Amino acid sequence: MASNSIFLRLINLPAMIKHLWVKRGKNIVHDPSNDLELALYDTLFGNNFLHYGYFEPIPKSPDDISISDLKRAMDDYANLLTKRTKPKDRIIEIGCGMGGLLAKLDANGNDVSGVTPDLSQVKHIEKNWSHIELYNCTLEALDTEKAGTFDVVINSESFQYADLEIGIDQVKKLMKKNGRWIMSDYFLLNPKTHNKSGHILSKFEQAIEKANLEIVERIDITDNVLPTLRYAHMMATKFALPIVDFSIKKFFLRHSFLEYLFAPK
Repeated sequence: MASNSIFLRLINLPAMIKHLWVKRGKNIVHDPSNDLELALYDTLFGNNFLHYGYFEPIPKSPDDISISDLKRAMDDYANLLTKRTKPKDRIIEIGCGMGGLLAKLDANGNDVSGVTPDLSQVKHIEKNWSHIELYNCTLEALDTEKAGTFDVVINSESFQYADLEIGIDQVKKLMKKNGRWIMSDYFLLNPKTHNKSGHILSKFEQAIEKANLEIVERIDITDNVLPTLRYAHMMATKFALPIVDFSIKKFFLRHSFLEYLFAPK
Protein backbone atom coordinates (compact mmCIF):
# COMPACT_ATOMS: atom_id res chain seq x y z
CA MET A 1 0.00 0.00 0.00
CA ALA A 2 2.83 2.41 0.88
CA SER A 3 4.72 1.78 -2.35
CA ASN A 4 1.51 2.32 -4.31
CA SER A 5 1.04 5.69 -2.58
CA ILE A 6 4.60 6.69 -3.43
CA PHE A 7 4.02 5.69 -7.03
CA LEU A 8 0.84 7.79 -7.29
CA ARG A 9 2.60 10.80 -5.84
CA LEU A 10 5.57 10.30 -8.15
CA ILE A 11 3.50 10.37 -11.35
CA ASN A 12 1.09 13.10 -10.22
CA LEU A 13 3.21 15.95 -11.55
CA PRO A 14 0.75 18.84 -11.05
CA ALA A 15 0.25 17.94 -7.39
CA MET A 16 3.99 17.45 -6.94
CA ILE A 17 4.79 20.86 -8.43
CA LYS A 18 2.12 22.53 -6.28
CA HIS A 19 3.52 20.86 -3.15
CA LEU A 20 7.06 21.97 -3.96
CA TRP A 21 5.83 25.47 -4.77
CA VAL A 22 4.09 25.82 -1.41
CA LYS A 23 6.99 24.31 0.51
CA ARG A 24 9.47 26.57 -1.24
CA GLY A 25 7.38 29.59 -0.31
CA LYS A 26 7.79 28.60 3.34
CA ASN A 27 11.52 28.05 2.99
CA ILE A 28 12.90 31.20 4.62
CA VAL A 29 16.58 30.26 4.43
CA HIS A 30 17.44 29.59 0.78
CA ASP A 31 20.59 30.05 -1.27
CA PRO A 32 19.66 30.81 -4.90
CA SER A 33 23.23 30.19 -6.07
CA ASN A 34 22.99 26.57 -4.96
CA ASP A 35 19.58 25.51 -6.26
CA LEU A 36 19.69 21.81 -7.10
CA GLU A 37 16.32 21.83 -8.89
CA LEU A 38 17.39 24.50 -11.39
CA ALA A 39 20.72 22.76 -11.84
CA LEU A 40 18.92 19.50 -12.61
CA TYR A 41 16.63 21.07 -15.21
CA ASP A 42 19.56 22.93 -16.75
CA THR A 43 21.58 19.71 -17.00
CA LEU A 44 18.74 17.61 -18.44
CA PHE A 45 17.25 20.12 -20.87
CA GLY A 46 19.33 23.30 -20.99
CA ASN A 47 16.40 25.31 -22.34
CA ASN A 48 15.11 27.19 -19.27
CA PHE A 49 11.60 25.73 -19.55
CA LEU A 50 9.62 24.12 -16.72
CA HIS A 51 6.39 23.25 -18.56
CA TYR A 52 5.02 19.92 -19.84
CA GLY A 53 5.72 20.35 -23.54
CA TYR A 54 3.58 19.97 -26.66
CA PHE A 55 3.90 16.89 -28.90
CA GLU A 56 2.84 17.09 -32.53
CA PRO A 57 2.73 14.49 -33.96
CA ILE A 58 1.75 12.52 -30.88
CA PRO A 59 4.13 9.58 -30.24
CA LYS A 60 2.56 6.13 -30.19
CA SER A 61 4.45 5.00 -27.10
CA PRO A 62 6.48 6.67 -24.32
CA ASP A 63 9.29 4.29 -25.25
CA ASP A 64 9.60 6.25 -28.51
CA ILE A 65 10.34 9.52 -26.66
CA SER A 66 13.91 10.73 -26.21
CA ILE A 67 15.33 13.65 -24.24
CA SER A 68 15.69 15.48 -27.56
CA ASP A 69 12.00 14.90 -28.24
CA LEU A 70 11.13 16.33 -24.82
CA LYS A 71 13.26 19.42 -25.45
CA ARG A 72 11.63 19.90 -28.84
CA ALA A 73 8.17 19.49 -27.30
CA MET A 74 9.01 22.13 -24.68
CA ASP A 75 10.08 24.57 -27.39
CA ASP A 76 6.97 23.81 -29.47
CA TYR A 77 4.83 24.51 -26.40
CA ALA A 78 6.47 27.93 -26.05
CA ASN A 79 5.91 28.57 -29.76
CA LEU A 80 2.17 28.00 -29.27
CA LEU A 81 2.19 31.00 -26.95
CA THR A 82 4.63 33.27 -28.75
CA LYS A 83 2.83 33.02 -32.09
CA ARG A 84 -0.27 34.45 -30.39
CA THR A 85 1.61 37.66 -29.62
CA LYS A 86 2.56 40.55 -31.90
CA PRO A 87 5.92 42.28 -32.39
CA LYS A 88 6.44 45.16 -29.97
CA ASP A 89 3.71 43.88 -27.61
CA ARG A 90 4.34 44.75 -23.98
CA ILE A 91 4.02 41.39 -22.23
CA ILE A 92 4.03 40.20 -18.62
CA GLU A 93 4.33 36.50 -17.79
CA ILE A 94 2.82 35.39 -14.49
CA GLY A 95 4.82 32.46 -13.10
CA CYS A 96 7.78 32.86 -15.45
CA GLY A 97 9.81 29.92 -14.12
CA MET A 98 13.40 29.89 -15.36
CA GLY A 99 12.69 32.54 -17.99
CA GLY A 100 12.68 30.43 -21.15
CA LEU A 101 9.48 31.96 -22.53
CA LEU A 102 10.53 35.47 -21.49
CA ALA A 103 13.80 35.01 -23.37
CA LYS A 104 12.00 33.81 -26.50
CA LEU A 105 9.58 36.76 -26.40
CA ASP A 106 12.45 39.16 -25.71
CA ALA A 107 14.32 37.82 -28.75
CA ASN A 108 11.18 38.44 -30.83
CA GLY A 109 11.34 42.14 -29.96
CA ASN A 110 8.75 42.24 -27.19
CA ASP A 111 9.03 44.37 -24.05
CA VAL A 112 8.73 41.69 -21.37
CA SER A 113 8.36 41.46 -17.60
CA GLY A 114 8.11 38.39 -15.37
CA VAL A 115 6.47 37.51 -12.07
CA THR A 116 7.63 34.67 -9.81
CA PRO A 117 7.58 34.16 -6.03
CA ASP A 118 10.67 31.94 -6.32
CA LEU A 119 13.86 33.82 -5.47
CA SER A 120 16.00 31.13 -7.13
CA GLN A 121 14.22 31.69 -10.42
CA VAL A 122 14.67 35.45 -10.08
CA LYS A 123 18.42 35.02 -9.57
CA HIS A 124 18.63 32.63 -12.53
CA ILE A 125 16.85 35.05 -14.87
CA GLU A 126 18.83 38.05 -13.63
CA LYS A 127 22.04 36.14 -14.28
CA ASN A 128 21.08 35.31 -17.88
CA TRP A 129 18.89 38.26 -18.92
CA SER A 130 19.67 41.13 -16.57
CA HIS A 131 17.64 43.64 -18.62
CA ILE A 132 14.30 41.84 -18.06
CA GLU A 133 12.11 43.40 -15.39
CA LEU A 134 11.08 40.98 -12.64
CA TYR A 135 8.66 41.00 -9.72
CA ASN A 136 9.49 38.56 -6.92
CA CYS A 137 5.97 37.88 -5.65
CA THR A 138 2.75 36.02 -6.36
CA LEU A 139 0.09 37.27 -8.76
CA GLU A 140 -2.14 38.13 -5.81
CA ALA A 141 0.60 40.24 -4.18
CA LEU A 142 1.72 42.01 -7.37
CA ASP A 143 1.53 45.82 -7.22
CA THR A 144 -0.36 46.35 -10.49
CA GLU A 145 -0.01 50.14 -10.33
CA LYS A 146 3.77 49.81 -10.20
CA ALA A 147 3.82 47.17 -12.96
CA GLY A 148 1.58 49.18 -15.29
CA THR A 149 -0.55 47.83 -18.11
CA PHE A 150 0.29 45.36 -20.86
CA ASP A 151 -0.84 44.33 -24.32
CA VAL A 152 -0.58 40.68 -23.27
CA VAL A 153 -0.71 38.82 -19.96
CA ILE A 154 0.51 35.21 -20.08
CA ASN A 155 -0.11 32.38 -17.63
CA SER A 156 1.65 29.16 -18.59
CA GLU A 157 0.76 26.36 -16.15
CA SER A 158 0.68 28.89 -13.32
CA PHE A 159 -2.84 30.24 -12.85
CA GLN A 160 -3.89 26.97 -11.20
CA TYR A 161 -1.97 28.14 -8.11
CA ALA A 162 -3.67 31.55 -7.94
CA ASP A 163 -6.88 32.45 -6.16
CA LEU A 164 -9.56 32.38 -8.85
CA GLU A 165 -11.35 35.69 -8.25
CA ILE A 166 -8.34 37.67 -6.99
CA GLY A 167 -6.21 36.32 -9.85
CA ILE A 168 -8.71 37.35 -12.52
CA ASP A 169 -9.09 40.78 -10.94
CA GLN A 170 -5.32 41.26 -10.97
CA VAL A 171 -5.08 40.19 -14.62
CA LYS A 172 -7.80 42.69 -15.57
CA LYS A 173 -5.81 45.47 -13.89
CA LEU A 174 -2.71 44.45 -15.85
CA MET A 175 -4.38 44.42 -19.27
CA LYS A 176 -4.66 47.47 -21.50
CA LYS A 177 -8.11 48.38 -22.84
CA ASN A 178 -7.83 45.95 -25.75
CA GLY A 179 -5.35 43.68 -24.03
CA ARG A 180 -5.22 39.91 -24.35
CA TRP A 181 -4.83 37.18 -21.75
CA ILE A 182 -3.10 34.05 -23.02
CA MET A 183 -3.45 31.08 -20.71
CA SER A 184 -2.28 27.51 -21.05
CA ASP A 185 -3.16 25.65 -17.90
CA TYR A 186 -4.45 22.56 -16.15
CA PHE A 187 -8.17 22.45 -15.26
CA LEU A 188 -10.41 19.98 -13.47
CA LEU A 189 -13.58 18.72 -15.13
CA ASN A 190 -14.81 16.83 -12.07
CA PRO A 191 -14.70 18.46 -8.60
CA LYS A 192 -14.57 15.00 -6.97
CA THR A 193 -11.39 13.94 -8.74
CA HIS A 194 -8.50 12.49 -6.73
CA ASN A 195 -6.12 15.19 -7.98
CA LYS A 196 -7.07 18.54 -6.44
CA SER A 197 -4.56 20.66 -8.36
CA GLY A 198 -6.10 23.28 -10.64
CA HIS A 199 -9.38 25.16 -10.91
CA ILE A 200 -12.65 23.54 -11.94
CA LEU A 201 -13.17 24.53 -15.58
CA SER A 202 -16.86 25.39 -15.25
CA LYS A 203 -16.17 27.68 -12.28
CA PHE A 204 -13.33 29.34 -14.17
CA GLU A 205 -15.63 29.99 -17.13
CA GLN A 206 -18.27 31.45 -14.81
CA ALA A 207 -15.67 33.71 -13.20
CA ILE A 208 -14.45 34.85 -16.63
CA GLU A 209 -18.01 35.75 -17.66
CA LYS A 210 -18.64 37.54 -14.35
CA ALA A 211 -15.49 39.61 -14.95
CA ASN A 212 -16.81 40.64 -18.40
CA LEU A 213 -13.95 38.93 -20.20
CA GLU A 214 -14.51 37.15 -23.50
CA ILE A 215 -12.90 33.87 -24.55
CA VAL A 216 -11.97 34.35 -28.21
CA GLU A 217 -9.96 31.15 -28.73
CA ARG A 218 -10.08 27.82 -26.97
CA ILE A 219 -7.77 24.89 -27.75
CA ASP A 220 -7.68 21.57 -25.91
CA ILE A 221 -4.06 20.36 -25.95
CA THR A 222 -4.60 17.48 -23.52
CA ASP A 223 -3.63 14.81 -26.05
CA ASN A 224 -0.47 16.75 -26.96
CA VAL A 225 0.60 17.07 -23.32
CA LEU A 226 -0.20 13.53 -22.18
CA PRO A 227 2.94 11.98 -23.77
CA THR A 228 5.03 13.81 -21.17
CA LEU A 229 2.95 12.32 -18.35
CA ARG A 230 3.14 8.87 -19.93
CA TYR A 231 6.90 9.29 -20.24
CA ALA A 232 7.11 10.24 -16.55
CA HIS A 233 4.97 7.20 -15.69
CA MET A 234 7.28 4.95 -17.68
CA MET A 235 10.42 6.40 -16.09
CA ALA A 236 8.92 6.00 -12.62
CA THR A 237 7.89 2.40 -13.30
CA LYS A 238 11.07 1.26 -15.02
CA PHE A 239 13.70 3.26 -13.16
CA ALA A 240 12.70 5.42 -10.19
CA LEU A 241 10.73 2.89 -8.13
CA PRO A 242 13.14 -0.01 -8.75
CA ILE A 243 16.04 2.25 -7.69
CA VAL A 244 14.17 3.29 -4.54
CA ASP A 245 13.33 -0.34 -3.78
CA PHE A 246 16.95 -1.37 -4.37
CA SER A 247 18.26 1.43 -2.12
CA ILE A 248 15.90 0.50 0.72
CA LYS A 249 16.81 -3.18 0.51
CA LYS A 250 20.52 -2.36 0.41
CA PHE A 251 20.16 -0.04 3.40
CA PHE A 252 18.41 -2.67 5.50
CA LEU A 253 20.92 -5.29 4.37
CA ARG A 254 23.65 -3.18 5.94
CA HIS A 255 21.65 -2.28 9.06
CA SER A 256 20.14 -5.45 10.44
CA PHE A 257 18.82 -3.86 13.62
CA LEU A 258 16.94 -1.16 11.68
CA GLU A 259 15.67 -3.85 9.34
CA TYR A 260 14.23 -5.68 12.34
CA LEU A 261 12.52 -2.49 13.56
CA PHE A 262 11.26 -0.85 10.40
CA ALA A 263 11.44 -3.11 7.35
CA PRO A 264 8.00 -4.22 6.08
CA LYS A 265 7.22 -7.81 6.98
